[in-house]
This record gives sequence, structure tokens and C-alpha cells, in this order.
Amino acid sequence: MTTRAMNPLDPNSFKHRFSFVNGITYHYVDEGKEDSDSIILLHGFPDLWYGWRYQIPHLVSKGYRVIVPDLRGYGQTEAPKCPPNDLHIYGFKNVCKDLTELMSQLKIKSSIFIGHDWGGFLAWRMCIHHPERVKAVLEVNVRFSLQHLHPLHAPKRELYCTRISGRNSSESAIPSLFVAPEGRDRIRQQCSKSEAYLKAVFRSSQPEDYVQLFDGKNMMGNLVDGLQRSPLISQQELDYYAAQYKNHGFHGGLNWYKTRKVNYQDEKGARKQIHNQALMITVGKDLHIPPSMSNNMHKFCKDLTVKHIEDAGHWVMIEKPQQLHEYLDEFLENVKNKELNAADRKGRKARL
Repeated sequence: MTTRAMNPLDPNSFKHRFSFVNGITYHYVDEGKEDSDSIILLHGFPDLWYGWRYQIPHLVSKGYRVIVPDLRGYGQTEAPKCPPNDLHIYGFKNVCKDLTELMSQLKIKSSIFIGHDWGGFLAWRMCIHHPERVKAVLEVNVRFSLQHLHPLHAPKRELYCTRISGRNSSESAIPSLFVAPEGRDRIRQQCSKSEAYLKAVFRSSQPEDYVQLFDGKNMMGNLVDGLQRSPLISQQELDYYAAQYKNHGFHGGLNWYKTRKVNYQDEKGARKQIHNQALMITVGKDLHIPPSMSNNMHKFCKDLTVKHIEDAGHWVMIEKPQQLHEYLDEFLENVKNKELNAADRKGRKARL
């Protein structure tokens, strides 16, 4: 399939595949030549593989094989119920196992990982649990942190609270809305109306497009009936998201928010530094993940580059794709040059 055949407005124009890995059936998009260097794109909540619809053809045009899964619990990938299953199946370590098994099936020894939102956390954890499978890591919005190495009984503010400069300079404890059972129940009720929920989530960084999702009590505190769709996405794109969630529900994605204790247990004794070549891209208009949260990342990442896109919000992949692509291209070229230099040094050493 050529890059011209991939239409971001038409999910069916991408090449969809299914594989059985780590006990469940995974859905993923697989584009580009099989023998090319690979890039694996990882999405967050409530996104799907489709969040990368503008990046996939761009990266394929640069000569990469691009693998984009619906992660465990999302979209057309299976979403085991918890209970009766144990929450460990949604922990980072187990989802990293999903990815390594998929890579092995596709005969990919190592790959470049690009993550956003929960997918960003997951990509960093691939560097912890399987650093040999990571050629380089690129993160959009989500910094590397040790928060999942802290026990569940750590101070509440350290674990759950994020200061937010909202339109009214309010403060909310966003993640706690997902962690607390009553919070998850409210979110699940709101998510039952998938299109209305998604209309509220997928918003641009423009002030007139702002919707206050979090009021400190529930996920959709100030949502009003009849909310208009944001110009950030078309009705056709929104319809695809709504159809996917209508068929498979939100319970799988919400399970990721219940795994703090699981991740703490899985990461005891794990490395606390990233040695893989890394790019962190911050954005200026993400109210919930401000650039300042990435200030100390150099302490944990040995080979880190930081770039910034000021006029973009959380969904920078669809709001500012051209500027994002420029940063991706620059970093990917640096990764290639570093590999070539390393191979050249190895060759010279072998000849001595």
C-alpha cells in the first residue's frame, strides 16, 4: 500500500491485522515494508490506534514500517474483565509483554517507540522492562517519572494530585477520579454515552473550544447537554471513535487507572534511569500536563532531547501535525546517524 492510499479520514484505508499474543487477540495497523526499520506508536485514553492517523502515512513516507496497536483493553483488541481476571493483566509489565510478543511474531528485534498519554508511560516502561527491544523512545506530553515506583500508601498529593491552571485557575485531583471506585463508577456512567463523552474529550487548545472536564468531583463535571463537536476533528472521525466504544465499551481502558499498586509491585528493584536515546516533546496548552512537569527529566534520561510546541494542546498529533513531524524527522535522523556512527566504529575496531 502506498502512502497516498492511506486517508486519515478513512480508517478502512489502513492495513489492519490481528494477532494472538500473551493470551488475547490484538488488533493493530501495520503499514510500510516489512524489512524496514520499525516504529511502534502507542496511544492513551480514550484514544485508539486512530489517534496516530496523521503520523502513520508520514512515517511510512520516510521509509519506516509503522505498527500501531489498539492497546490491551481498547478498540478491537480484547478487553478482559477485572474481576474475574487479576488486575496484573493491565499492568505496564504485562502490556510490555504484549508488545514484545507482538514484535517477535512480526520478526522485529528492536523498534523505535513513540508514545502519547498512557502510551507515553508504557513506552518509558518498555525502556525499563525491555531496554534491548527499544532502539529509541519519543514521547509526546508525558514525561518519564518514578511515580509508579512509589507505594500506594504514599502521601495522597504526591500520588494523585496534579496542579492545574484552568480557565478559572482552579485546582483538581484528576487521577484520583480514576483511582477511587466511586470516581470510576461516575466515569463509566458518563462513558455510556460514548459520542457525548468523546465530544467533550477531543477539544483543541483554542480558548473558545474549552470544556472543563474535571471539577474535582467527577470526570464530566460541567458537561452540558447538546455540546457541539470541536473543529479539531470531523464528524467522520468522531463517528469512528464512537462506533468503536459502542461495540467494546470503556471498561478495558479504565482498568489501566486501577493498576498503581500493581505497577509498584512489578517495578520493585527495576532500573530507575533511561539509557535509550530519547526525545521529549512538550506542549504549551495542555492544561493537565504542563511543560514544567518535565523540568527534571534529565536526571533520569542519560541521552535526552527536549522540544516544545507552544500553540498546541493535549491532542497535538491532530492539532499541529506538521510541527510535530518536523521534530520527529529531526530526531529520527539523529537516531540513524548515531547507529551509522556506532556501526562504523565497530567496523574499524574489527579491522584493527
